[in-house]
Amino acid sequence: MQRATTSANLLSATALATVLLLAPAPALAQDEAANHASAPETAVEPEVPENQAERPVLAMGGPLAPWGQVAPNQGGVNPLIGRIRVFSGDLAPFIGRIRVFEGDLDPLIGRIRVFEGDLDPYIGNIRVFWGDLTPTAGDLDPAIGRIRVFSDGFVTDSKATLALWGASATTDELAAVAAQLSAMRDRGAAEWGTAVEAQTGKTFAAGFADPFFAKWGVDLARPETLGNWDAYKRQSFLLAWYDNVLNFSGMDRADHWMNAINWSPRLTQTQGGGSQATIGLVDFFVANDPDIRSKVVYSGGYTTVDNAHGAAVGSLIVASHDKKGVMGIAPRALVAAYNPFDASMTASWADVRAGILNVGQRGASVINLSLGVPGITLPGEWRDVFRSSGIDSNKDNTLYVIAAGNDGSTQTRNVEFNGALDSTFIVVGSVDPNREISLFSNRPGTACLTDGGTCKNTQAWNLDNSKFQTTDYLKESGLLMNRFLVAPGEMILVSDGAGGVTRMSGTSFAAPLVSGAIALIQDRWPWLKKHPRDVAKAILESAQDLGAPGVDPIYGHGLLDIEAAQSALDFNDLKYYLFNGSNSKVGEVKVETLLSQGVQPVWSTNNMYFVAFEKLDSAERDFLIPLSGRLFASSVGGRAFQEFMYNRFMAWMTGPRLTQDTVGFTDLYRVAGGGADGAWVMALTGRNALGLDARGRSELTLNTAFALTSPSGNLAISLGIGDGAAQLTGQRYLGMTSDSDPDLGGVNPLLGFASGAAHVSTRIALAEDLALTVGATTRDRTDFRNLALANGDPRHENRYRATALTTRLDYRPARWLDLSASWTELDETGAFLGVSSLEASDFGEGAVTSGLTLAAEAEAGAGIALFASATGSRSRSGGGAMLDIDNALSTAYQIGVAKRGVVGRDDRLRLTLAQPLTLERGHIDMQMVGVIDRETGEKGLITERFEISAPERRRYVGEMLYAAALPEGLGEVNLFGRAELREVRSDLPAWSLGGSVKLAF
Repeated sequence: MQRATTSANLLSATALATVLLLAPAPALAQDEAANHASAPETAVEPEVPENQAERPVLAMGGPLAPWGQVAPNQGGVNPLIGRIRVFSGDLAPFIGRIRVFEGDLDPLIGRIRVFEGDLDPYIGNIRVFWGDLTPTAGDLDPAIGRIRVFSDGFVTDSKATLALWGASATTDELAAVAAQLSAMRDRGAAEWGTAVEAQTGKTFAAGFADPFFAKWGVDLARPETLGNWDAYKRQSFLLAWYDNVLNFSGMDRADHWMNAINWSPRLTQTQGGGSQATIGLVDFFVANDPDIRSKVVYSGGYTTVDNAHGAAVGSLIVASHDKKGVMGIAPRALVAAYNPFDASMTASWADVRAGILNVGQRGASVINLSLGVPGITLPGEWRDVFRSSGIDSNKDNTLYVIAAGNDGSTQTRNVEFNGALDSTFIVVGSVDPNREISLFSNRPGTACLTDGGTCKNTQAWNLDNSKFQTTDYLKESGLLMNRFLVAPGEMILVSDGAGGVTRMSGTSFAAPLVSGAIALIQDRWPWLKKHPRDVAKAILESAQDLGAPGVDPIYGHGLLDIEAAQSALDFNDLKYYLFNGSNSKVGEVKVETLLSQGVQPVWSTNNMYFVAFEKLDSAERDFLIPLSGRLFASSVGGRAFQEFMYNRFMAWMTGPRLTQDTVGFTDLYRVAGGGADGAWVMALTGRNALGLDARGRSELTLNTAFALTSPSGNLAISLGIGDGAAQLTGQRYLGMTSDSDPDLGGVNPLLGFASGAAHVSTRIALAEDLALTVGATTRDRTDFRNLALANGDPRHENRYRATALTTRLDYRPARWLDLSASWTELDETGAFLGVSSLEASDFGEGAVTSGLTLAAEAEAGAGIALFASATGSRSRSGGGAMLDIDNALSTAYQIGVAKRGVVGRDDRLRLTLAQPLTLERGHIDMQMVGVIDRETGEKGLITERFEISAPERRRYVGEMLYAAALPEGLGEVNLFGRAELREVRSDLPAWSLGGSVKLAF
């Protein structure tokens, strides 16, 4: 049978680092080796491929032989190079992509800053997805400080060292490099000597430094041993020192891939750690890693081949979170392993089939296959594997994860898959730390998996609505790209198989990240083991889109996103059931209700939570969404509350796609923060407006508010600058700033007069459905609305000052109905309802206006909401006025209807009719000097009364607002129209139109 040597041992294939052990790896004991057969254990010989010469199978990972070793037991160098030259060729393009092995480290420093003196930027980065830097403790681990000290002083400055340490360095330069490395060793001993001795029982030199230097063939007393090193080896040496000495730090290692694919140890703990999953590894022998060996429930195949590729792959899935070395995505999962590779370092397809069959018989529901044929993303032999007896009968219980290969090639030929299209598999490519396709990674292209020679070339992804055109697109579309996604595969920190760590590259190390994500899904929802297509859908459709929009021939679905795969694919499609703190069901809450009414504070007060259900393909999965920070670290029914689901749920509620605020129609933008147990919750609200000041000059106003809500949700305090009216009205559907403008809207214009400067409010929950809000807002600015209609003449400039105090009761008698009543007191200085005189003292102490506002909002179903607000007010003079106001009554109201889902699911429309503030009746007494005795001509003060009556023609303002979300949550497009329905005021435009685009960053 024809075989090829494995790519896993070729330094020029896709290598990024070598194996650097903390101590020499112990050889496999003879008696242990004797317990394993040299042929595949309990192997079931599968069928021979039909009408096809069998091609050899290679591992899809990086090198394992230490530098300077030819590894003759692995086939020798010459045969290896000769065999794989076709898929490796020249290394220059690979180096050119990541630039990590050239003289300049800047591109790498910019991403993970491994070689830079300060680790803070990288540590800061992972705080975002970890919460803190130790997965098992709530406070900062002291070891972090040690790592910072180490990174500042115990790794030589790579630029300075590499400047001296060239490929053709002189004797003096090598001596200088040796001196720098000696200093690095001495500083390391001073800092880490105690830790090394505690863990190994040896000195720093004997337990770490000497074996490390010996592994690399370095003798610092003989600087010539550092000569003739290429850039790859020099930089890998420095990185390896850093990686391996940190094994003594007493904490788990973070790596760049974790943030890239949104994974954290806390996420794993929440989902269960994979304890309900068994992972199949058809790979090199994996049990030579002590940690992985403890989780192996079955090990078959060839055991006389010593290669750590399988341990490296397995560590990314199941490595323990034990405060040292690599962290696996599913550390509590079990492993069923089978080694199909013999002494030639290659495998036959028969051995691969035997491996799949045997691990499947041991309960593996996801099987990782980091192997393949050079030059092909998906070899046609997989069809024969999936159709073979035993494997085909298990297709409804197994999900296969296949590495795409490391040739940098694009699949151009279709693959006949007749009879195997219903097998569920995902092909995984690699991206670099910059989220760009790795130069070595194979791509799917536009190749098709044909059915009897016919390509069902249905483009499953619909760009118009960002959805798949068919539910079961894995079967309906033959395009390989529909089964393809990418994950980080360059410079991945992995186990070296002997208690140490190394860095490797290749699609071999992208695939297990996907397998680990699948294990978490199968742990949280064990019944999905019987629904592999549902799991594949969750993995693929949650990927972060890269490259061309939608599924494309390079990235497929995009970049693996583990948190998103564990979350709902679309919060709009969930069914929500509300439960109280005693785990009693309260009832179903419709999506429309959530989006219009938001999350109620009383839900948090009573420790309530949602149980939400999502239909995938043929099965459902459930989510536990806590609505109180006190539930984040707790569980119900043995299942942990999913804090990450709460965060994503709230982002959905308040994000640019469909937000509580925008669904409720307001131009205030809110950023809410989550609070942990016992913490207050903070929210920031703001709006920027560009307009004209009193003199017609451009003016940018910044409006902000800061709010704090107590842990119970019973108390909320808000304060800020600007937009006080919109903040205090408490209306969702009438929450635009223009709705409270006395000239434009009909919602409590008394607040509108006093809006623009400082505002403050306090909200207290009196009962489950009853709340009291007390607040104040002020205005202090130059205005020109005066009796003489000065039209901006600076000689008549008046300083308008107003303060409004309001008290509001909000009551919810039913989940679909909200009622409110508020009493407002407006105190104006030198003005009456926003109007001032040419003489500032004419109104004396100003006017006081008291008003009652009643409002109601009702959900009518089908995304329709009805709402109204009406205000009646009475004004009187404050005293000492030449113009005395008495019993001046005014009214304002606004009614409307809103509809969500007019054309598309995520668009919305609001139509309103408003009567702005209108004086109904009353009188103004004006005191003036006149002749009071016509006989004598005596002069004195006389009072002239002017009656106020309702206008013959009332103003009515109609308004339309429409908003539609942009694809992928990028923002939204808004359209606006307003019209004066009656010609009453010539100073206002008869109609106006506008629009805007909001982008999310």
